[in-house]
Amino acid sequence: MAQSGSTGITLEAQYLYRQGLHFKENGKKEDALKYLKMAVCVAPHFCDAHNAMGNCLDEMGRYDEAIKKYEKVLELNPEHTEAQFKRAMIEKKIRYYEEAPFSTGLSTLLCSI
Repeated sequence: MAQSGSTGITLEAQYLYRQGLHFKENGKKEDALKYLKMAVCVAPHFCDAHNAMGNCLDEMGRYDEAIKKYEKVLELNPEHTEAQFKRAMIEKKIRYYEEAPFSTGLSTLLCSI
């Protein structure tokens, strides 16, 4: 298997990763996830691919899955600041929606109008 010099990530995994990013940038997040999953299957320690999956899942509203991906990134690289930040933001977002006073009351109010 061909590998890139300094990263140790196979060229196949890098190609799959770039394809995943291309699909993500073009709004095809399900396709992006397929390619990113293939990239981490080929290179399970590919931090950037795990992180990109977390970003995709976050944008799709699949917060629990996104958090797990960011945790995987941090397992591989505890200093990965983007994953630390994104995980914290999702956790904050989840807490906000769980604690929001309007989460049930607003729909009731709007339905009665």
